[in-house]
Amino acid sequence: MNDDASLADALRSWSEWLSRLGAPVASSLRPGRSPEQIVAVLGAELPAAVLTWFSWCDGVEDAPGQTIGDCWVIPGYWPVSLAEARDDLSVDLPYRHGVPLLRDGGTDLYVAAWSETGEEPVVVSLLDPGNPVVEYGSVAELVAVTNACFARNVYALDESGLLDLVDAEGYDAIYEEVTGLPAT
Repeated sequence: MNDDASLADALRSWSEWLSRLGAPVASSLRPGRSPEQIVAVLGAELPAAVLTWFSWCDGVEDAPGQTIGDCWVIPGYWPVSLAEARDDLSVDLPYRHGVPLLRDGGTDLYVAAWSETGEEPVVVSLLDPGNPVVEYGSVAELVAVTNACFARNVYALDESGLLDLVDAEGYDAIYEEVTGLPAT
């Protein structure tokens, strides 16, 4: 199985975890777009992982009474739509190219970033604007950490029904296991 198919399968697993958990966003995820639609918006030089991401999900459908928390696919973050990604292409990074993948209610973003065509993107967090940090060595690492957090009950719904990090030490252990980096 190739890496693109593996990433697509892992993203589908992420959606399945959200459904099994009963996360409010599970029924609001917009279907992904075709590669042609993605390339038309973001350009032809996209890494395969970014194409696979937007083929999986095109953001979250607005619904009456929906809160920001109802949109979370990981605690605090929802998937960026293709239109939002286009509008946020000007994020300041130490890479030539960057496409936002996840955002919060403020200015925090997780961005797929790369410098050269054909290069595997890293995932940079912009939790502190102006101070980008490589959080994951690839989009696949982000997805692997997320799925492991669901599998090990590190992410769960809180008493109000919102997705929450319920085991910070468990998250750190998973992060270190998957990425090989110390948790921050």
